[in-house]
Amino acid sequence: MKLVLLSLLLFVVSCTSGPKKEPGAITIMTYNVENLFDNLDDPDKDDETYLPIEDKQSARHRMKCQKASKPWYVKQCIENDWDDDMIRKKMQRLAAVITQEGKGPDIVIMEEVENLNVLHRLNENHLKGQGYTEAVLIEGPDERGIDVAILSRLPLAARPKLHEVDLTKVPELNKDRKARPTRGILQAKFELPDGEHLTVFGVHFPSQGAPTPARLAAINKLNSLKRKLPKDSLAIAAGDFNITAKEDGKLGLYREELAKEWLVSHYIGCDDCEGTHSYRGSWSFLDAILFSKNMKFGKRWSVDSKSLRVVNKSVYQMNYWGSPARFSEGRSHLGVSDHYPLAVEIVPNKVVR
Repeated sequence: MKLVLLSLLLFVVSCTSGPKKEPGAITIMTYNVENLFDNLDDPDKDDETYLPIEDKQSARHRMKCQKASKPWYVKQCIENDWDDDMIRKKMQRLAAVITQEGKGPDIVIMEEVENLNVLHRLNENHLKGQGYTEAVLIEGPDERGIDVAILSRLPLAARPKLHEVDLTKVPELNKDRKARPTRGILQAKFELPDGEHLTVFGVHFPSQGAPTPARLAAINKLNSLKRKLPKDSLAIAAGDFNITAKEDGKLGLYREELAKEWLVSHYIGCDDCEGTHSYRGSWSFLDAILFSKNMKFGKRWSVDSKSLRVVNKSVYQMNYWGSPARFSEGRSHLGVSDHYPLAVEIVPNKVVR
């Protein structure tokens, strides 16, 4: 009973507390929500794991599951019961995380969202009242069907686009196997309260299962999109870059390659943050928010580097070892995603600290 009361207290505190926000500031969050699927079979995608158990009884389903790369994935595909109650639990926890600082972010960029159907369900059923009027997702070529999505209170100022990241010219991927299609870069332009425009690039780069040149290809594509914008454009790029601390330390993917065009979140702030993802006790900023360099001390809008933070105070987020708690099909009272969100404020120049 004491544990239940403590959990409730922690939940209430986490949902009502948050950093003091400057007048006119816009909050931006990026969050890998870990496998936010509906439970409808898409015949063109490998989404067999995320179906109700009654839809998994055929020999055909079991045969498709056997194609998974590891025995654990095969077991998941055959045995997981991804029913409506499971989706509801997943979404309730995600909403608690997104809104834990009181009013949720003005723009939230999410990775691993299956489609617009499930994005609308999250927004309309669990983020109702948050005022997200724009829901952006363009289906991409990823074989699993996971995409980048954006919810925003700010109105769209142009039609969104999805830019393909071409991995077919990465020699390391094409020596022994055909390069798999990867997530595209989602581009959306929003109107800020003063009439200025903010271009947002939502990203989910190739995983650590792919070699470094695959992520370099995605970096080069993002940087080229940034250079195509008018020079005075306000722009951010946010999402799961899948760059580990070790990889960055050795090859400078954040520190050098992305820094050619951007201010990188954990190099300009978040000094006390360990990271957004932990693998075998090693922390990394797989997730980041990048800013066009005219936002460092902008004449119009600036990034408030002191506001950069990992958002991890929800009762669902942290496991007993102090790292992000996976949802794991809701088997525990803990668990929502294997990543922590990262958040920041951008502020009109008149209130820059």
